[in-house]
Amino acid sequence: MKKHVPYWIIILFFASFCSVIVWYNIAKPRVLVLHSYDANYPWSRDVTVGINRVLSKKTYAIRWYYMDAKRHPGKESKESAGKGARALIDNWRPDVIIAVDDDAQEYVAKKYADRKDIKIVFAGLNGGHDLYGYDKATNVTGILERKWYPAMKHAILTIHQSDGKRAPVRVMNISDNSESVQKDEIFLKAFDWSPVVLMESRLVKTMDEWKLAVKDANAKADFIITDNYRKLLLDAGKKVLMKPGDVIKWTMANTTIPIIGTNGFIVEDGGMLAIATSPFEQGEVAAGMAVQIIDKKVAPKDIPVVSTKQFVVYMNKKKLNERGITMPGIYEAFARATNNYFE
Repeated sequence: MKKHVPYWIIILFFASFCSVIVWYNIAKPRVLVLHSYDANYPWSRDVTVGINRVLSKKTYAIRWYYMDAKRHPGKESKESAGKGARALIDNWRPDVIIAVDDDAQEYVAKKYADRKDIKIVFAGLNGGHDLYGYDKATNVTGILERKWYPAMKHAILTIHQSDGKRAPVRVMNISDNSESVQKDEIFLKAFDWSPVVLMESRLVKTMDEWKLAVKDANAKADFIITDNYRKLLLDAGKKVLMKPGDVIKWTMANTTIPIIGTNGFIVEDGGMLAIATSPFEQGEVAAGMAVQIIDKKVAPKDIPVVSTKQFVVYMNKKKLNERGITMPGIYEAFARATNNYFE
């Protein structure tokens, strides 16, 4: 004769199982990844790759929030995005916030400095972390973003000398006038460029101003370097942003001198070469700090703030060939190794 398991036992087992699952998910450490820009912005996309290299191995509960500040750069838009992010934080109560780039700090993360219940790990800061009071906060650590100017200078001299030129090489920085570029400009000017001659920078707001700056560089400089151009306005009377690909397409067609970017997306947009800060490093290091805080119970104040140590080479072979430029094999090998070589 078969014995049937009482229904109440089945119900009790099922209820217990569900309770365990709910408790497990509630008990998971919570990490909020707060991006200043949108998910498809190349820099943010690659920072995310770095973060996932570390956090994908963990069982944390992870949420992502994108402020979309590049496509909506107005203060009102940023404040609105920041308000939404703070509402999420206050309701969900993450253990760690990984805040990427300066807008995420200014409009959200800095308001949680010195909170005992939330830890902050920053990444992608173009300026100093003291701007947000992080230097005195006990619940904050992170990685600063710095352009890799030594490698940029080496690339410029390599190209210049390969043409048999020995005269001092003149370089002009042409970029948009965004807040991140203005912060980078401080470090650009402080760097020892010798024997390269760094000319005046042209930080412009509109495409017409960009065109004038490029034409001026053609007459005065040997190289153009650019930090960013994704906040160029179509014209002064409108708030419509230029398409990045259109900016670089015009520039490559109208500049008579090489242009090198400090961000890899210039090559994705049709440029020839970039010596870029590694977004992957920014993500990996920040995520690694979050793991130390969560798994090893290390206080953020005991994790030293670090700066950029890696750079990435992006190359477009066709565009370089059009300029008659041949880079040493190590550049191509580096670009190929990181899947940033375009033919």
